Amino acid sequence: MNIGNRIHGHNSGSRHHVGFTLVEMLMVMAVMASILAMGGLGVGRALRSMTLTNAGNKVTRLIEAARQQAITKNTLNAVVLMKSLGTEVDARAFTVLEYTVAGGWRQIREWEVLPDGIVVDVGATGTDASFFSNGPQPFPFADASRPGAPVAYGSNSSLPAGTYAARIFLPGGGLLNPDDAAQFRLVEGTVSGGKVQFSQAERGVPSNYYRVVLLGTTGKTKVERP
Repeated sequence: MNIGNRIHGHNSGSRHHVGFTLVEMLMVMAVMASILAMGGLGVGRALRSMTLTNAGNKVTRLIEAARQQAITKNTLNAVVLMKSLGTEVDARAFTVLEYTVAGGWRQIREWEVLPDGIVVDVGATGTDASFFSNGPQPFPFADASRPGAPVAYGSNSSLPAGTYAARIFLPGGGLLNPDDAAQFRLVEGTVSGGKVQFSQAERGVPSNYYRVVLLGTTGKTKVERP
């Protein structure tokens, strides 16, 4: 028998089946699906965190711009948050007002709206609610015929007291009422019925947040993250 025949004979006598059974393939597919799902959750969390960071940075820049304009133009400048007017932008929209002796209070920026899924925690208590509780209502020097905030949104020519929150920068850059704390936090969630539903929370506390602290004497901002 030549070598070719011996090889042929060996192969024909040793029939080993190499491959996966249907059950094994299904198990592998299930494991892969689980890994992909876990990876997807991780990517989703990372994207939401990035969105929160970008939104917080945007708000911080708006506040810093309002402060700088108060210093540069020797005016009063107010950062206003839409709090509870009953609109789709409650706890999500910011604007800036300016006061001059000649023109009174006027809105100088369009409303800047946070992205979907990111809101200001208007239901916070304690220190994280100090931006809301210590804001001036009505504004100083406001027109007596418009006792609310002299700022318009939609069909509202003047926001009613209690539907907005604000803090005012003085010409020197510090806050009006500098001894009163001014702090709020952005969180991942939605607002329903004036209450915030957190997307991610542990024991009622948001797992991620972007806290903005306004320092009373200087008016500068400080950011805190978990």
